[in-house]
Amino acid sequence: MNINNFKGFIEKTILSRGYNYYIDGNIAEAYDQGDNEYFFLVEGSEDYEVMVKLDSKGEIIYSDCDCPYDFGPICKHQVAAYYKLSEMLNNSDCKLTEKKALQKQMGIKEVLENLSKEELIKILLEQTRRDTTLKSSLILKYSKGDIEGELKKCKRYMEAIIKKYTDRDGFIPYRDTCDFSLEMQEVLEKARETKNILLSLDIAFLLLKEAVEAYQYSDDSDGYIGSLVTETIEFIREIVIDSEALSTDIREKIFNKMLTESDSRVFEGWDDYRIDLLRLCIEFTDIEELRNKLKMKINSNIDKNSGDKYGEYYVEGLKQILFELVNDFGTQEDTEEFIKENLKYSSFREMLIGKLIIEGKFQEVVVVAYEGEVKDKDYAGLVSKWRKMRYEAYKRLGLVEEQANLAKELFFDGDFEYYQELKELTKEDKKVFYNNLKLELKNSKDWHVRRIYLKLITEEKDLDAILEHAKGNTSSIEEYAEMLQEKYKDEVIEIYEKHIKASADAASNRSAYKRVCGILRGYKKIAGVDNQVNLINQLMALHKKRPAFIDELSKIK
Repeated sequence: MNINNFKGFIEKTILSRGYNYYIDGNIAEAYDQGDNEYFFLVEGSEDYEVMVKLDSKGEIIYSDCDCPYDFGPICKHQVAAYYKLSEMLNNSDCKLTEKKALQKQMGIKEVLENLSKEELIKILLEQTRRDTTLKSSLILKYSKGDIEGELKKCKRYMEAIIKKYTDRDGFIPYRDTCDFSLEMQEVLEKARETKNILLSLDIAFLLLKEAVEAYQYSDDSDGYIGSLVTETIEFIREIVIDSEALSTDIREKIFNKMLTESDSRVFEGWDDYRIDLLRLCIEFTDIEELRNKLKMKINSNIDKNSGDKYGEYYVEGLKQILFELVNDFGTQEDTEEFIKENLKYSSFREMLIGKLIIEGKFQEVVVVAYEGEVKDKDYAGLVSKWRKMRYEAYKRLGLVEEQANLAKELFFDGDFEYYQELKELTKEDKKVFYNNLKLELKNSKDWHVRRIYLKLITEEKDLDAILEHAKGNTSSIEEYAEMLQEKYKDEVIEIYEKHIKASADAASNRSAYKRVCGILRGYKKIAGVDNQVNLINQLMALHKKRPAFIDELSKIK
């Protein structure tokens, strides 16, 4: 990656944030360290130091920032420094002004090493008086206390972070969500470093609940808070897995904590997280008492949510946990009976069909899949799934007529993959078959069937049908011009011109004008330079009162 072309190598979101830091003047200091090494102080939620080292050709051979960002190799502070360094190296005016100010600077490590303990303490106290978050962070990391005291420290630290990042309306805007999540991760690191496993779990749950709450008061468009939640649940999973070697007493305490926390009001509306926690409880079910306790909890939750159509997904997840218990500790008959009792849930119907396929009971697959179609008639995705399973069963049973009828249904529902199946199954002449199918699709008033029609004529390279479509839908000529030009060049040029003129008439801002110019560039490939120039002149004459459009047209080469 070169300092002159770094933009193409960095994730777009980070690049944009770094650029904003650069143009907003967040580069507080810039120093030439000598030997093609540069130092930058970048201001943000904190001040961070960036070091960049180049080789003689401008290749970035080393780059580092002391911020806590670890979601990728390059942070926004480094990007801001790259923009500044590129400006310094390539702008002659900048060289005259900037390089006079550049000077050798000691690194922060060297500066601190030369200070006494008393001076360091004084600096830290002064900084923590200004920055309550830093104060809470240092106390969180380095002070020791009892369980209650440690939890209070974590809570105070999170409160300080929330206060730091929420605006006057109590909301964390999009641009700050990443930094907020990174600082909240310090609590997770605290949990990792805590040797007391129960305290570690308490800290993790404290963070998990606050992170889930944060969905309500933040814009998590990039998923940083979601990643923090996932990471925290994964850490809780590690604790649960590692607890297998611990005493029964400790394992029971962990289990009870998991069960209690899964009931937290925070998880209302976040059923996936609640299910994740309850599923982790399976790790303790080798102890019969805990197994029975988990069953009681799950059945209680099922009873509370049964009959609520919005709670069906949650109930299905709970049923899946119960199934794992039946499968692990019950008989084969118990397992089969449990599946059959819960066929109203798609996951169990799919499970049964999978079992029947393995056993070669394809006639039963047809019955169970068709029942699913009837039951889930209001859910197109599920109906398609059951039909595909029924189709495969017909195929295995050699029921060609049933297979052909169902393939056509699937095809008309939008599964174009079944076209080839239909072609192979038909007893008609292939050309007659195609023309009949094409006519049926073309005459349909259903818009999604019309889309299938377009895919069909494109697949078969039916140029006459494609041209007919393009004449009635001129904007489509951009897609089909290349395919049609060899046989119908004059018609393609004529349709293209109509499309361009209609687009120009509808355009009302510079963005739309640029779009028209883009179409004109595509037109040139088909019609040639002379036709393009002629059409541009026509448009300039027709739209002479639109200076912005004339300006864009004049840029076309």
